[in-house]
Amino acid sequence: MDPRASSLTRRSLLGLAAAAAAAAAVPGCGAGESVPAPIRTTGRPDVLARAIDAYIFGYPMILLDMMRAASGPTNSFDHSVLPDPDDRGVARLSHDMVYSQAWLDLAEEPMVLQIPGMEPDRFWLIQLVDGFANTVHDLTSKTPRTTVDADGPPFTYVLTGSQWTGALPANMTRLHMPSTMCTIVARVQINGIGDAPTVNQWQQKMKLIPLSAWNRGELDATVSRVHPIDRGPEPPTKRIAALDGKTYLNRLCRLMLADPPAAADAPLMRQLAAIGVQPGGVVDSQAAEILDEAVRQAQRRIADWTDPTARAVNGWQIPIDLGTFGTDYLRRAATTKRSPALAPLRDVLYADRDAPATDDRGNPLRYRIRFEPGRWPPVDAFASITAYDPQGFLVPNPDAIYSVGHYPAPVRAPDGSVELAVQHQDPRPAVPTGNWLPIPATGDFSLTLRLYAPREEALDGKWEPPPMTLVD
Repeated sequence: MDPRASSLTRRSLLGLAAAAAAAAAVPGCGAGESVPAPIRTTGRPDVLARAIDAYIFGYPMILLDMMRAASGPTNSFDHSVLPDPDDRGVARLSHDMVYSQAWLDLAEEPMVLQIPGMEPDRFWLIQLVDGFANTVHDLTSKTPRTTVDADGPPFTYVLTGSQWTGALPANMTRLHMPSTMCTIVARVQINGIGDAPTVNQWQQKMKLIPLSAWNRGELDATVSRVHPIDRGPEPPTKRIAALDGKTYLNRLCRLMLADPPAAADAPLMRQLAAIGVQPGGVVDSQAAEILDEAVRQAQRRIADWTDPTARAVNGWQIPIDLGTFGTDYLRRAATTKRSPALAPLRDVLYADRDAPATDDRGNPLRYRIRFEPGRWPPVDAFASITAYDPQGFLVPNPDAIYSVGHYPAPVRAPDGSVELAVQHQDPRPAVPTGNWLPIPATGDFSLTLRLYAPREEALDGKWEPPPMTLVD
């Protein structure tokens, strides 16, 4: 097929890469605002308190459902192309990986997923995410996690829903999902815009086929589209923010029929059932003003959450747990709002930091990040640093440089050290192109350092990212 052909236009494609662009747009969630103490209603049950808990509990499910509704048909692939700063619909996109996504409905039968082979040094990552944004399975080019005696690619998996029983064809690895609705999020390494045709060919070789069709030998039955990431003005977080309490909670009740809560959620679900929040339930008997107040307070809690367990290292914030959340519902909601389906740390280690682009007088600031000899990020794939504006979008610049560290490769000094220039003004030729990361001319910016396939010394904290220092 034509790699740009698609029946979709301006869709919310691949928001799982980072669909939290509108966090600042949630009413009442501005930076620096004081957060009022929760209001508790009287009587039994405490409707307000339980509605707040229900909102936080259900946020990932509502977000993913909105994204699913704005995407292509179920059981088919959407493949993206490289983003640019004009892509305003989703936030904190990586510029070193190209995304693919599929929304699955496993109610009727399993789906076969086949991952083709590629160059040994090209990294890919496949996540299978449940309806509550937990990563149930993660597969990578380094650790494909097959359970059969496979000599190598292609790697073939069968994705089964919670109720399915039956025999599998030979040489397949079964990946059980706890619900009938789930999502595939795939990433594949791209080495600059000129590498796009090669990546697209790999994407088009991915197979996603109903098991019955596979058994009939219909191996070309995959449905897929390739098109740009959505540039629409209203990401799912804005649409969620506009929902009133009854609409939100009733939608959650409907969704839990197909995606039932986990066994560990039972204590909370017993409390929520007292106000009607349960699979197939309704909250129509509850006062609308109380439910709407619950929405406001829950939104504040989600927006104001900071990770109490993150490691603070040289100005960077490094989470110590991603991918699965257990019963930490506030962590799950806040993390999903910022960037749904962040990869488990064993696959991608993230480090974030914020900084101003100018001083108090409006003068541009110049920064440097110096990796001492032998202290480049320890990875089995690659590492990169991406710059974002205050809303989490890529920083416009005439040279279209959005990340540094991967492609083009940075130039090392004779002693093996690597120094990166982080500044708005072009420092070339004194600084090689591969060592310069442009930032905005004014305002604030943020950086995300990503280590793909991090080694143990990065995961256990023996390796630390260096500080970002000002240049006089």
